[in-house]
Amino acid sequence: MEKFVMITYLFDFYQDLLTDKQRDLIKEYYLEDLSLGELSEQHQISRQSVFDTIKKAEQKLLNYENKLHLFAKHQEAQLVLLDIKQLCHAVTKNLDKEKSQEIQEVITLTERLINKI
Repeated sequence: MEKFVMITYLFDFYQDLLTDKQRDLIKEYYLEDLSLGELSEQHQISRQSVFDTIKKAEQKLLNYENKLHLFAKHQEAQLVLLDIKQLCHAVTKNLDKEKSQEIQEVITLTERLINKI
């Protein structure tokens, strides 16, 4: 997975474990697309300090994922739910109307879970 995408996902999961400064710089750099120079000026710190802080924060995010695997578990859960949804769609083709409605309810619940996690 591309580094940019990976860091933004990991930030969603682990941002509360970063310092305020790290959280602000990662957010502004990755989500608001500010440059190192803009961040340096805005926070009144050197460009090198901005770079170092972002790199340390990125490493922390990667380390948290390596230990906790929350993002990996999230992805696995999403795939399982999508498989359940596809299987339900396939099963409804061979059922009567009443059973088909019950399976449709399972599909709806599955979609709710997919959107929630």
